[in-house]
Amino acid sequence: MNAVNAVRAAAVRDRLLPIVAVGIVSIAAADSIAGMGKHVPKLLVLVLALAGATVLLAVETTQLFLGWLFVAPIFQGSASTSHLGHVLSLALYSAPPALLLVKHFTVDGPRPARKWFDVLPALYLLFLVGSLIITASGELQHGALGTLHGLWENVAIGIAIYYVVAFWRGRGPSFVAVARVLLVAAALQAVMAVVELATHWNLWHDTRWQRAGGDRSIATLANPAITGAFIGVGVVIALALLSWGGPLELRRLAVVMLMVGGPALYATKTRGPILGTLVAALLVLIPSRRSRLFGLGAIALAALTLVVLWPHIRSSSLYQNRIAQSQNVQERLVLQNISFKLIERKPVLGSGYDSFDRVKYDVPVSTGTLPYVVALKQTSHDTFLTILVEYGAVGFLLFLLPWIPIVAGGLRCARTPAPDQWFLVAMLATIVLLVINGATLDYRFFSFVPGLAWLALAFLRRRLSAASLT
Repeated sequence: MNAVNAVRAAAVRDRLLPIVAVGIVSIAAADSIAGMGKHVPKLLVLVLALAGATVLLAVETTQLFLGWLFVAPIFQGSASTSHLGHVLSLALYSAPPALLLVKHFTVDGPRPARKWFDVLPALYLLFLVGSLIITASGELQHGALGTLHGLWENVAIGIAIYYVVAFWRGRGPSFVAVARVLLVAAALQAVMAVVELATHWNLWHDTRWQRAGGDRSIATLANPAITGAFIGVGVVIALALLSWGGPLELRRLAVVMLMVGGPALYATKTRGPILGTLVAALLVLIPSRRSRLFGLGAIALAALTLVVLWPHIRSSSLYQNRIAQSQNVQERLVLQNISFKLIERKPVLGSGYDSFDRVKYDVPVSTGTLPYVVALKQTSHDTFLTILVEYGAVGFLLFLLPWIPIVAGGLRCARTPAPDQWFLVAMLATIVLLVINGATLDYRFFSFVPGLAWLALAFLRRRLSAASLT
């Protein structure tokens, strides 16, 4: 037993030491840069970047991926509101996916065979780069670094993670390890969201959503809809694990996630993720023989509670501030009509990269009782309409087509009893939730949560490859 313990201790040491080194180097670099004011020597930045990259490349690939997946929601979003947080976000969120991609192309080992649709995410990214060069050259001339950084974070990271995970050389990270990391990270966000609702405190001191009579929790993800969506992902993973025979070692964690998830979703006070979580949860519960009765009972109980409490709900501040906002609904309808008119103008290739907020004033549209300026002060709140506006049918098809065969194949695999059935159900439910949420806000401003959809797709794609070999 002593020999076994020694081996385990050595393995833990070999895994933890590089991660600790990464943290020390990153914090030291960030602190030194933060203390130097606005003028940071470019040579120092280059040296620190190379040192950090060297340390990260030394970390075992699976541990690097799981570590990134855990810290990503902490350092992507509100972290960028402070100088120190921005540096840490670059080091611990933006850089690791690039290094994972480098490892992917430089490490030998077996990987799943490619299908015709696997090239489409890369073509979609190339299409966006082409659209940027042709239609938004001014952004490259006056802010090339920021524009390219935005393209990398908000689009390319998700696609990079898709290729790394779907075509992982060798065994790849286990479903249990991935689910554990996502559950812990989502539960942490949920706890912070509940604490923020009660105390107005969040980790990065981001107060943009703390408004009189309408506070909405964001934890560390900068937007309540994004925070709610990630918490919802944790909820549906927990439900899939408990109702589809997931591993016993994760069930206590799943129960904790469900206990904190509900109050945390309420703390965000955002309709999109709440609706998406409810729909995805029902799709998890009802098909399962273990939980079908529970799911139907939950629906009946929720409906009865809604009827009984409706007078109190209707008079509550939450209803008045979030649900009964007729002006908010009118603004969304005006933006929707604008999107349809813009799509009609340029249906094939769209209006160009990141063009929605420039071209939304170019089409006449009725705003009803709302002043024109008030109606157009908001940006798009529908990811998929925005893609059609900016990139046309060509861009939209490049984006959509790989999802159809992979999700369809994932549904076929999920119908077959297998040890990993719970995880497939969880990934399918995650995609449903994120699609619904994406129809209520624009993902082009966000990175990690849209990237989770690519991650779920990657695991389904990898499972299809394994199924084809059996």
